[in-house]
Amino acid sequence: MKKSSLLWLIAPALMFACTPRQTSADAAQSEGEYELAGPASDGLQRMHEYNYADTVVVDGREYIYRLHREASDSLPAVVDDDGIRYADNIYTLTIMAGGQQFFHRSFTKAAFAAHLSNDFRQHGILDGMMFDPSLPGLAFAVSVSMPQSDMVEPLLLRVDRQGGIAIERDERSDADLEDGDDEGV
Repeated sequence: MKKSSLLWLIAPALMFACTPRQTSADAAQSEGEYELAGPASDGLQRMHEYNYADTVVVDGREYIYRLHREASDSLPAVVDDDGIRYADNIYTLTIMAGGQQFFHRSFTKAAFAAHLSNDFRQHGILDGMMFDPSLPGLAFAVSVSMPQSDMVEPLLLRVDRQGGIAIERDERSDADLEDGDDEGV
């Protein structure tokens, strides 16, 4: 009985220790919460800044990737049907291998424009980027969405071993994504 009780105490601590670190601010950011600009509000809705880093092993090689999202006042604002204005985002992806940086690039919605419908080019924001372990190689799921809605155009960003990129629409169905979701991503 003592071993069982001890296990119940240790298991949550081990789960916490093995989980990538994410602050409460990061949790809110990953859920896509918006905030109004500061006291001299310009009425522009901005997503919270977001930082995330993780280590992955791909084809037997260890990589550390870092994602940084920030709202940009230099990009054109997106206006929804109700006239609410949203700042678009810039994502910066940095990948390290063998202690060396081999990929570092910032992405705006414009980088994905060739793969978006006209409606999403005009009214969507770049709101998500995350490593996709269900695909081979260094693959990142990217989403451009209508602000504060569930309307999304999913994309894939692949980074090759030389630091080159390929972008394509993510044509997988919801069922395909659920089947590959054994990792809890």
